[in-house]
Amino acid sequence: MQRSIRDPIEELRKSLDKIILIKIKKNRLFRGELKSFDQHLNLFLDQCTQIYEIENENGELVEEREELGQILIRGDNVVFIEFGQ
Repeated sequence: MQRSIRDPIEELRKSLDKIILIKIKKNRLFRGELKSFDQHLNLFLDQCTQIYEIENENGELVEEREELGQILIRGDNVVFIEFGQ
């Protein structure tokens, strides 16, 4: 099975004003509406939420969310981007 290679810049252009999921260094996840980006893949997000897991009093991992609003993520911190969230 052959998979096509997509241009990341074109995928970012198609994702403007859409929700994307971004993983950055130190295993941090952000979900937000992509408003703009530059040639260094710095990403400006609106309505952004940070998603992380914490251990509760029973020792179970539970997902927590923190509303951040508008943020800028430096491109050199990005591990992966999932489009179309």
